[in-house]
Amino acid sequence: MRTLLRATVVAAALAGLAVAGCTTTSPPSDDVTATDETRSADETVVFACPGGETITAQFIGAETAIVTLPNQDPVTLPATESASGARYSDGTTTLWNKGEEVLVEVDNTVVLSDCTAQN
Repeated sequence: MRTLLRATVVAAALAGLAVAGCTTTSPPSDDVTATDETRSADETVVFACPGGETITAQFIGAETAIVTLPNQDPVTLPATESASGARYSDGTTTLWNKGEEVLVEVDNTVVLSDCTAQN
């Protein structure tokens, strides 16, 4: 009787391990366009910068931002790869958005930083 019980327990344990071995879990996504930090579709946000400047950004899904910098015409920036937050760049102008803050670079030089969403 003990041998039969022991064999049953061993068989059940092996069956459980076999099923567990077939179960897979997906690693966290590295997709930068699907983060909590990207804006919703067609959302327009005004960011106030410490020097009194404002930046207006219309986020069109996670793919595009139409950005208006102080004293400039709007520029359309496509989403680009980012380790965290959201990054939009045309190669000249770059808008980094993380949470409620943005930073703007022009020709790889930071021109506005610590700008905070106002709406």
